[in-house]
Amino acid sequence: MEQIKEFLAANPHYFGLLFVIIGVGGLLASIFDWSWIFGDVSGIAYNLKKIDGWVNMFGRKTARILFGILSSFVILGGIVWFVIYAFYYN
Repeated sequence: MEQIKEFLAANPHYFGLLFVIIGVGGLLASIFDWSWIFGDVSGIAYNLKKIDGWVNMFGRKTARILFGILSSFVILGGIVWFVIYAFYYN
């Protein structure tokens, strides 16, 4: 874990690639409707900070669309982070 911290501190532009990987994972989850993320949730106890709350509040289809849009912004932010740090600060 310490080696990863040192690597990212020395090469901050790779942190943008980490955002891109997370965003692609989220986008794939919303496109392929992965049940472990958008599965049936209990209506009794949920948290709006989690996907469960989104599914209960908006419905599964709308939650998938919103999560896909959010994932696209994460991908875009990661690309911008990578370009800024890779080309302008090095």
